This record gives sequence, C-alpha cells and structure tokens, in this order.
Amino acid sequence: MTNDIEITDLSKKYQICHDPQAMYSTLRETLAFNAKKALMRLRAPFSSSKNPRVYEEFWALKDVNLTVKKGDRVGIIGRNGAGKSTLLKILSKIISPTTGHLKMRGRVASLLEVGTGFHPELTGKENIFLNGAILGMKRHEISTKFDAIVNFAEVDKFLDTPVKRYSSGMIARLGFAIAAHLDPDILIIDEVLAVGDAAFQEKCLKTLNELGGAGRTVLFVSHDINAVMNLCNRGVYLDKGKVVAAGPIDACVDAYMRHVQTISTQWQGNLGDDHIRFTKMRIMSDQHSKEFFYQNESAIIEIEYEIFKPSKEITISIGVWNQRNQLLAHSGHFESSEAVAQFFQKGKRRISFMLDARLFHEGEYFIKLECGGYHNRRVICDDIILKFPVYSQSATINSCRTNPRTGISLGNRWTLM
Repeated sequence: MTNDIEITDLSKKYQICHDPQAMYSTLRETLAFNAKKALMRLRAPFSSSKNPRVYEEFWALKDVNLTVKKGDRVGIIGRNGAGKSTLLKILSKIISPTTGHLKMRGRVASLLEVGTGFHPELTGKENIFLNGAILGMKRHEISTKFDAIVNFAEVDKFLDTPVKRYSSGMIARLGFAIAAHLDPDILIIDEVLAVGDAAFQEKCLKTLNELGGAGRTVLFVSHDINAVMNLCNRGVYLDKGKVVAAGPIDACVDAYMRHVQTISTQWQGNLGDDHIRFTKMRIMSDQHSKEFFYQNESAIIEIEYEIFKPSKEITISIGVWNQRNQLLAHSGHFESSEAVAQFFQKGKRRISFMLDARLFHEGEYFIKLECGGYHNRRVICDDIILKFPVYSQSATINSCRTNPRTGISLGNRWTLM
C-alpha cells in the first residue's frame, strides 16, 4: 500500500521575543513607558538607553519522522503544547517547516479551527462553493455534492444567511460537511468536533470511518481518547514536539496514559497494620500490565500482601467506582469458593480477581481496595486506588442494573496464586 504522507526530520522553530515594551499593551501604559525612557535620557544623556531585544528559540516540533499509508485513520494525541496543531498546520500548508521534508499525495482538506476557511460576510451557500474552489474543484463537481453537504450540516434554512450570524455549532457542522463531502484524499481534523453535540459527533465519527474504509486518509487530533480509540487504527503520541510513540493506536494510547496519569493501573508501596501489610496491586490482561481495557476483555486484579498475625476477622474486598464517586460494583474474598483460610496464613500472599470489562459502559472507573481488621476496624480505605479505563471496540455491551447504594456483585472469582 502506498504512503499518502511521508515526513522526514521535520522541525519547526519559533523566535520568542522578550521585549520590555511588549508587556505594555494599552495606550496609557505605552505612553507612560515612553515618558519614563525620555526622563532617563534627560538624567543620563550620554549613557546607552537601548534595551536590546532578547530572542529565545522555541522548537514546537523537533526531528519528526512519520509515514502514513493510504486509508489509515491516524489519531494524534498528546498534552496541550505538544505540537499537535503545529504539525497539522504544516500538513495543511498553512505554515512552513523550519527544517525537514514533507511529501503528500492527493487532495488535502483540513478543518483546524471553527470558522477556518469561511468568509464571514458570505452566505452558507457561497462559502460551500468558495471552499470547493479552494480545494481545486470545479463548480459542477461541487453542485453534485451540494445537497449532501446541506443535509449533513442541517443548515438548509440558513443557506442564504451570512456565516457571521451562525452559531459555533452550525459553523462546525457546515465546515465538517464541506471537508468530508468534497472528496479529499487526505482529511485533517483538529479538535473541532468538541463544539458539536453528541449526536453530531457520532455522525462525524461514522463518516470518518466510512472515509477510511473507502481508502481516504484521516488525521485526527483530539483529547477525547474514546473518540480516538473508536475511530483510529494508527496513532502518534507527541510530547514537547517529539514523537514518543507511533504505530497501532492501542500502543500509542497505552504509552500516553502511562505518561499522564497520576492514578495508574498499578500501585506499589507498604500500607497496613501489624496484622497485614499490602505491597502491590495492579490490573493486568494476560499477565501483562495495561493502561486501558476493551469491553470484550477480562481484567485480572492482582494483590500482593504479607500476613504477620493471622486472624479470621481480616477481610479484603474491591469496589468499582465511577467519576462521581458512586459505587457501581463490589466483591469480597469471603465470596470465594476457595478455602479462604489460606488467604490469611502467615507469610507473603498473592491473590487475584477476574473482572469482566463487559459489565461496564465505556468510560473511566476507579478500583478501590478495602481491608477490614479486628473488630471491623478499617485497615485500608481510599488509600490504594487504581484507574480502570474501559473503551469500546464495537463489541456487544452487556448492561447491568445497579443498586445506587451498594452496586452489583462482581461474583466470586477470587484465586490464591
């Protein structure tokens, strides 16, 4: 399969000017600054009063190497300021790279910011033909796509209204509809779907999937990891202008989440009391640590601890909580079909619990470890928390009814390892 995009050693440098006068923005402050400089010249007429400007180099992108094959749907992820938008602007030929080489094959359409490419004084209809002309299309080609664009954007009542009177959502719908329906070989989208409602976003993602299936190449920047996972088959993780990971979207998201999460999918430390102390807890899949799970996967929660004073009153349980701090599901070791006495014999122990991700809708959850001791005293509570992100992979979702107070039971799949 041919490469639609080839990037070699691409870098972009900006000059940041540190000028004392630059901090004065209003007329009053500028006049006061200049008056102060004049007064200083009168006091010391022979001294140098010039304040040379100091420039600082800032590399928004540094030595980026990347190839994108025809038909790939590439999700570009990273923190704010990582260089994502700069890369898309270079690909869209809005700015030029400082160094490096870029090869692109085919017609490119981009949707970088709400309102980009629109003339505010022209009507919606006129802007459709204007954007088509910018892409190099002839009038009759645009006319054949016109009805599909209008129907998708749902702006048929406002076609003869100047775009400056459109809401941000209407502009985003029209911009996406134009970019997606004017037959681009490469479609570049930067976070503009965030202004649309949920129904519009779902329609856009469906269209992007169809474009990818038809052999079009899609570059998609978003902070919505769910949207990236649902749409993209390849990924690029940028950090401080450099490519940290590039390849299958699973691996890129995994690397990104390992870097940005404060609460991770694994914990290591030493917490407890004189009866039991916990040293490690993690979520795994097939004996490998993971930073997220698909809905058709099973997750293994592994807990390591040491028993110093065996007691029949020790209890270990886990709970799955949502981001509103509501308990959704729970399970305790006492529900296990195994001989639970072995869990609390003196010495180091390692137990595991099988958690079915199909029980949960896509989203981010938290797994909290709880441990009770003598006279129901809490040994561990809200001290050991793991993140449990669940994403969709077009799998059938098995929904469960949840008791709002205690959550559903996760079953008794506890195992002594």
